[in-house]
Amino acid sequence: MLWWCVVTSLACAYYTLPGYINVAESYLLKLISYGVIVGFQYIYHNANKTFFYYRNAGYPIDSLYTYSFAADAVAYGIIISISKLLLHWVHIF
Repeated sequence: MLWWCVVTSLACAYYTLPGYINVAESYLLKLISYGVIVGFQYIYHNANKTFFYYRNAGYPIDSLYTYSFAADAVAYGIIISISKLLLHWVHIF
């Protein structure tokens, strides 16, 4: 799940930073990718056997997905904000 989030973040940043798509569209693409990740996990992997360590610890899988995707979206927002700010200042000077 981590690698899919990293790949989608890099792909969205690749198209967002030059201005091919705006930030709202990139978040829409990330939301679609989150759906694909969850769908892939439930269809092609047995979710009952995949996350049995978290289930034994008492963590629900839904909260695992929610926290992971929220952390990824916040990290992506910080990276895009800093990158856009740096690109803006580079063009000024």
